[in-house]
Amino acid sequence: MSNGRTPFNLRLNTIVAGWACMAIGAGLVFADGSYFSIYVAAPLSIAGSILLIFGMMITSENIGSGELDHEWSPEISKMPDAGRPMYRIDTTLKAPVTTTILCGRCSHLEEISGGKPPSYRCVACGIELWEYEEE
Repeated sequence: MSNGRTPFNLRLNTIVAGWACMAIGAGLVFADGSYFSIYVAAPLSIAGSILLIFGMMITSENIGSGELDHEWSPEISKMPDAGRPMYRIDTTLKAPVTTTILCGRCSHLEEISGGKPPSYRCVACGIELWEYEEE
């Protein structure tokens, strides 16, 4: 994660990993019972219990606010034509839904409210980037 934020499911992932380590460790002991399996299972089960305790201690304050970064916008750059003009569309998933459209030919970035429109013509260079096609 390049933005330095903690993932929202860190607590759940840590708890599941702890239970998995403990289950695998117990399975190794009961399946074989040899000294080698005990040497492997003991540290694995101890690490699992540490992960489980650590996962239980994680609170929502440690994870972060969970707010979207509304100031984010794609990097403005030109894209090579690949038989037709290239473009990039980014749409937020949570409200307020906004869509940014980057024209690869002229590097114009436009932000519109709502999802992807059925067709779009770049306001800077006037080229049609896409048109709705019925499938």
